[in-house]
Amino acid sequence: MSHTRGTFAALVDALIPETPELEARGEEHVPGGLQAGLVDAVVTRVNNFLETRGLASQVTDAVPLAPAVATLLDVAAVELLVRRRAESGLQSPDEQFSRGTFSRLSREDRLRALRLLEEEGVIARLADRFDAASLGAVQFLAGAMPILVEFVYYSEICAGEGERVAADGRHDERRSAPPTARSLGWRQADYPGPSDGYPVMLGYEVEEFEENDY
Repeated sequence: MSHTRGTFAALVDALIPETPELEARGEEHVPGGLQAGLVDAVVTRVNNFLETRGLASQVTDAVPLAPAVATLLDVAAVELLVRRRAESGLQSPDEQFSRGTFSRLSREDRLRALRLLEEEGVIARLADRFDAASLGAVQFLAGAMPILVEFVYYSEICAGEGERVAADGRHDERRSAPPTARSLGWRQADYPGPSDGYPVMLGYEVEEFEENDY
């Protein structure tokens, strides 16, 4: 387990955890982001967040920011502990997580560490004090992680992954995902997926169209 992927797994687990207490609503409400294959999808999008420019663009298309964000999450976790704002202290991390400080916090304390990155902690103050584009971009991305994780979870990006989640919350690779598969987030929200439309009110026939100033 790499530090980056294990730290993002701890992040996903804190934001979209398993909820076995909701089993009465249906088996699709039990699994969380880890079971939906969300970690790799989020890491990929973070690594493609910032395009390279100049000579660097000849080598790679994007700056891999996921390792930097994972490190910032650990920094925020250390700051949370130093400030004595972690309510549960350090714990033994899940086997899917890294051994880093962020992964050793409780779910609630991981969310408190995110808050430090967003507006209260030392990283946020450094980004305000020094006009460094790279620091600002990484700090912004780290603070926006809750939005990014939930966006990926409730989008078509993970469609197909959710269909392979078995009733016990684990991946069942024997189950194939049809082309119209809905993501786990879609199924939990009872969203049927994209539609090609209905044969009513599709517009009006236009004989001639003229561009305006807009």
